[in-house]
Amino acid sequence: MTEMAKIERERENNNNNINELNEEAQMEKLPNPLPYRRNKALVKELSVPPPGAKDLYFPSQYSQPTMGQFKSCLWKQYLTYWRSPDYNLVRYMFTLLVALVVGTVFWKVGTKRSNSGNLTTIIGAMYGSLFFVGVNNCQTVQPVVAIERTVFYRERAAGMYSALPYAIAQVIIEIPYCFVQTMLFSFIVYAMVSFEWQVAKVFWFLFVSFFTFLYFTYYGMMTVSITPNHQVASIFGAAFYGLFNLFSGFFIARPKIPKWWVWYYWICPIAWTVLLDDMIDSIYVAMETKAGNDQGDVVVIKRARLEVPCDYA
Repeated sequence: MTEMAKIERERENNNNNINELNEEAQMEKLPNPLPYRRNKALVKELSVPPPGAKDLYFPSQYSQPTMGQFKSCLWKQYLTYWRSPDYNLVRYMFTLLVALVVGTVFWKVGTKRSNSGNLTTIIGAMYGSLFFVGVNNCQTVQPVVAIERTVFYRERAAGMYSALPYAIAQVIIEIPYCFVQTMLFSFIVYAMVSFEWQVAKVFWFLFVSFFTFLYFTYYGMMTVSITPNHQVASIFGAAFYGLFNLFSGFFIARPKIPKWWVWYYWICPIAWTVLLDDMIDSIYVAMETKAGNDQGDVVVIKRARLEVPCDYA
């Protein structure tokens, strides 16, 4: 083993000598080899830190403060979304198609409020259409977030920004696009179904539609964030759609849900849309019945069907 080590050491020395001879030969070919020798000596000198030298220290890992990182990430997300018509235009066209289908199927049904059957049909149509568009938002946003996550890993490793400003920017950039989607859906459906054109009622309907689309989009982002890729995220997200429907409080009223399942009802996002004066109360306000009593037929129907308090009674 000692002889082999000596042979290896001699071989390395020979290689170093050969490299030095080659460098000397190359220098002889230069018209002025002095700058080369000077630079080589300077590099060798600067490669050794002086005695007592300390390592470089930066107070922060990133060159910009949190607000600067957020502005950069928001601008980046803005450009990404603006240059992604395959994502935004597709969901807008899908929303337009669903709005036209719902509007034509339930053409001027809002004027027919004489019995509970018409009201129940319209409530189901509104619930189903918003849920359908929301699920489409969840599915279409997943590939976009998955692609951006790959870029995020590379840029975060380079120290460009941290995770928090990036996440906040990704959440905020969806707000204007969901708002445009809400306008596109709500005004078409509201006009074709013939709801009452009053400022408070129109605003409440827009409020419900906007936040329904928004939290479905955020749910799609969340599924990508906790899964390795958007294919797994799609499967994971679809697994909860049925549970969302079942525990929304629309098909089974909250008092009728078994007590050991009520906890899921309270964490179900669609349940908050239905229960907390979002979906059903928006339909009630938009279709107020002119009955002879103080409560009105719509209030009685809602209490009998969903068994929840009515703030408009």
